[in-house]
Amino acid sequence: MRRIIPLLIISVCLFSLIPTHTIASEPVEKSADEHLLLGNAFYSFGLADNATREYLLAVEKNPKLSDAWNNLGLSLTAQGKYEKAISALENATRLKPEDPESWYNLGYTYGMLGKSEEELAAYEKAISLRPNMTVAWRNIGVVRFEQGNYTGATSALEKATAYDPASATGWYYLGITYEKTGNLTGAATVLKQAIVLDQNLTMAKERLTAVEKNLTPGTQVNQASDPSKKTPLPAAMGVVALSISVFFCRTRK
Repeated sequence: MRRIIPLLIISVCLFSLIPTHTIASEPVEKSADEHLLLGNAFYSFGLADNATREYLLAVEKNPKLSDAWNNLGLSLTAQGKYEKAISALENATRLKPEDPESWYNLGYTYGMLGKSEEELAAYEKAISLRPNMTVAWRNIGVVRFEQGNYTGATSALEKATAYDPASATGWYYLGITYEKTGNLTGAATVLKQAIVLDQNLTMAKERLTAVEKNLTPGTQVNQASDPSKKTPLPAAMGVVALSISVFFCRTRK
């Protein structure tokens, strides 16, 4: 089971942020907001190194620019620089503690370091600010499942599917959890729902077959394996079913 995160990428034309000058003209120094927008443009094209450079320039010019700290954390995470990313995201949450997206991103990055308690705390802060934040509920369910807290996982994943009933992935995760706790009837029901929503969800079809065999007296097959950690993908790759890992990247309002 992988953590799934929604995408909000700011598509900005790079050239619209580059001042037009004649060869003889003096270069114009960019503002913090302009560096932020340029960083978002680079990030949307999967150019994390360039994005990081622009975000660093943005926070150098305006250390209180919370969106730049948030997006710096995301670009550093994309580069696998998790400790530095956490530092940037902690700055974002300190400057804008009412922002659920920054808390969510912080939790995601803690998860990449295997710091599950810190990850959970950040997700829980995010949902305290935005109770219907489906991806946070889903990731809480994954973490609790990994910890062997199946009751907690079930509760979180039921919240996730309640807030986003159109997500085949959410129903699949809930089905695995029901199966793990021996609720095979419930598992079969929600796995069927996942398949109705996504006919190409091979994993759900495989688990449904196994669950239905276990529902037959005298037949026993292996349960679903424990979920795996999420794996970040470059933002430029776009939406990939079941394995997409996307962050909340924002432009300056």
